[in-house]
Amino acid sequence: MRVHGATGTMMLMSETDGTSGREIRAMRLEASVDGNTVVLTDIDRTTPGIRRERRYRMTVAAFIASMCADGTQSTAEFPDR
Repeated sequence: MRVHGATGTMMLMSETDGTSGREIRAMRLEASVDGNTVVLTDIDRTTPGIRRERRYRMTVAAFIASMCADGTQSTAEFPDR
């Protein structure tokens, strides 16, 4: 059985300044180029003129294990087509 790596990017949350409409915080989850890790990027623009980025990286296997260990499970069954 062949296993494929992670792909794509997902915006998890963003915060917009109410007066200017400017995005001041954003968190995004994306796959690395090789598909072996996922990267959580926290972008902070709360200080005018300064953009801070913090990146957290973990393997896809560790990410899946973390979700299974700490997440809430819900199960559904559908007919296989």
